[in-house]
Amino acid sequence: MERRDKAVAHFIAGYKSILAGLDELGYQTGVDPNFTETAARAAKALTELIVDRDAARAEVAQMMTRTFPARYREMVISKHNVAFGVCPHHLLPVLYRVSLAYIPTSKVIGISKLSRIVQVMSRSPTLQEDLTHDLCRLLVEGLESEGAAVYVEGLHLCMAARGINAHEARVVTSAVLGVFLDNPATREEFLKLVTAAHPNLV
Repeated sequence: MERRDKAVAHFIAGYKSILAGLDELGYQTGVDPNFTETAARAAKALTELIVDRDAARAEVAQMMTRTFPARYREMVISKHNVAFGVCPHHLLPVLYRVSLAYIPTSKVIGISKLSRIVQVMSRSPTLQEDLTHDLCRLLVEGLESEGAAVYVEGLHLCMAARGINAHEARVVTSAVLGVFLDNPATREEFLKLVTAAHPNLV
């Protein structure tokens, strides 16, 4: 049995226990037809939110090899990339909007790859802070760039749908390396561009 199949089997078993818990709260999931095969559907949904870590790393590494010679030496920004992840503390979904930039030296990466990298790296039970720094390091080390910056807004359902019910709250994290760290003007330009007026996250 492959890793994904094993993961799905564990997820299904877990969701069956959750359904048993709902029964304890009076929901009679064994009788209500709306809960038929819910465990399998929920398990499939979770495997879509959380990718295989090794496969994700391999995909990102492969994308980082598909570069082009750099003739442009100014800031490259891909902003407002929307992606989904999962909070490792509650295993509830997180909706991210990610803006990232780098200043190339010898090579650039296709702009569609930047969005895809964000999507792949987001789909894991990872802290937003760690995701932010991992993306920044990747753009510096993987592209041998002069520097990189990442700005992430997160809508965490563990805050919005439970607990303090902070529907309006967004968690904001940023990371800067290289010239973005050493040069305040470069950092300020990036932040100004990515925080300019834009549509609401939801």
